[in-house]
Order: sequence, then structure tokens, then C-alpha cells
Amino acid sequence: MTAAEQEKEEALDPSTHFAFEHKIFKVNGAHFALTGQDRIPALRVKVGELEASIPLESLCTEFGIDEDSQDGKLLDTVRKGLNYVKDIRPGDTIPRELLDGSASWSIEEKHMERAKNRLMVQIAQWVAGSSVANPDESEIHAELAKPETKERIQKGISEIAEKLGLGQERKQEVLDLVDRVARELAYIEALRDRFTHASAIQTKLVQVIALHRGDRQFTDEVQRVRTLMEPPIRDFSFIFDQVDAQTGEILTVLKSYDKQINFIREMRDELHKKIMIWDEIIETWEIDLSTRSKGIREAVQSTYRFVAYNFPQAQDWM
Repeated sequence: MTAAEQEKEEALDPSTHFAFEHKIFKVNGAHFALTGQDRIPALRVKVGELEASIPLESLCTEFGIDEDSQDGKLLDTVRKGLNYVKDIRPGDTIPRELLDGSASWSIEEKHMERAKNRLMVQIAQWVAGSSVANPDESEIHAELAKPETKERIQKGISEIAEKLGLGQERKQEVLDLVDRVARELAYIEALRDRFTHASAIQTKLVQVIALHRGDRQFTDEVQRVRTLMEPPIRDFSFIFDQVDAQTGEILTVLKSYDKQINFIREMRDELHKKIMIWDEIIETWEIDLSTRSKGIREAVQSTYRFVAYNFPQAQDWM
């Protein structure tokens, strides 16, 4: 370690960074990740050409780390932090979910825009006394393009200000509240986009079945993979439905702002934790499905292994 690196490390604040002190954490390539089928938090280090894995449960005992020391407390933070990031390296910033509840990953401007538009349509529907359950993006844009919708939004903002006890002239405070809710819901929209890539694998498997019509053994295998994917995909859909139901009434959301933000963040973190598991297999299916290929068969095999490993209810049949 150079003098500059050592100085930087010593300057890290253990309340915001993984500022470990023990020399085991300074080994080249040391990082924390979830390992094994049970996804146990472990420290992974290079030993020659190999990578060794040391479960956090035994780390303190094996290396004489006091659980009440700075390192011991940071290891507890590592356990929590691996719910939000795929790996943690000594010196990394502690995930913001643990510091202030905000997300430690970024989103695109389109997700913020989509979340804001959804809320604006809710305001218009509240004024009109109507409701469209979870409109898609094209329906939202069509609704916002209507002159009467714009009028209803303006009227709704004034009426909501009155309902919140602010007075109709304090519309800007309502708009600020809506913006803050939209910033939180934007992460749900980003995860909704990511989920479509996971659920699209089932559609791609249907394409694979059609492409291999006549190969009964292989198409049966592909169909079984689709079946095994159904429970975790339904699990995603259930959580999104919960969020949409809980945040579908704008006045209720704004009246119980703190409670709603806590709920949205809880669901955001649960969805993010689940979708991180799918990232690798999503990339596996970025392949050409127009003709039969070895790559398609390998993708099917990889998907089976993925489902069997991460969702153990799967039975071994391949």
C-alpha cells in the first residue's frame, strides 16, 4: 500500500465507509459477497490462483476480531449492506439505504418523468371521481394530452391543498410533496422496467419451443424451465401490485406521507434485492433466437441451473 493510499484509508469515517482495520481486509482482492445456495455473507480473498471464501459467522473467531470492535460492528453492517449491493469492498461507502433510507443505485430521467405523470393523472382522476387501475405509459400520455385533464390537475392541486389544511393558495407545497413522492416511486418504475427483462425470458422460451418444434425431448425441457420460472415471476408481480394498490389514491398518499414513503422504500429494497439475483441470467438471453444454435441450448441449461440454485423448490430433472 502506498503512503497516499494509506492516508486515504486512515481518513475514512467508519460511520459512512467500510473502514476496516484488521490486515485480513487489506489482502489483495478482498471483498464481501453472498455465497452458496443459502446465500451466506462471506469474505472472499485470493489465495494464489484460487479464491477462498470465509463465512462472516466464523470470521471474528478465526481472526480474533472482537464483535464490539470497529471491525466487528462493520461486519454486521456488511451483512445488512449485502441486501442492497452485490459485493462490498473495504473502503466502499456504506449503502445509502442504511445511512438515510435513500437508494444507493441510480435511475434514468424517464423513470422520474413516468412516476410524476402517473401522480398527475391520479390527481385528475381524483377530481373527476374516476379511476383507471394502473394505466400503461401510452394511456398516461393520452390522458395528459387532454385539455380537461390539465384543468382538473390545477383544480385538484388547489383542493388537495385545502384537504391537507394548507389553504388553496399554498399549491406549491402540494407540488413539492408530489415531486418528493415521485422521486421515490421513480425507483419502482426503474425496477418495473428491469422486471420486464426477467419476465421476457418466459416469452423467449416460447420462441425457443416454436423454433425447435419436432425435437420433443428438448421442447419438453424448455417447457419445464418455463414452469419452474412461474413462481418467482409471480412473486415480482405480486409486489408491484401491492405498490400500485397502496399508492393509487393520491390524497391518501399525501395525507400519510411519511408512512407511504417508508412503504415505498421497503418495497423498493425488496424488489431490488430480488432483481439483483436475475441480472446474470437476463444477460444470458441477449442472444439471437432466429435460428437454432448451441447458444440457445446453453441458455436453456443455464436458466435451469439458475432457477434450481436460487429457487430450491425446483426438482432436478436435467
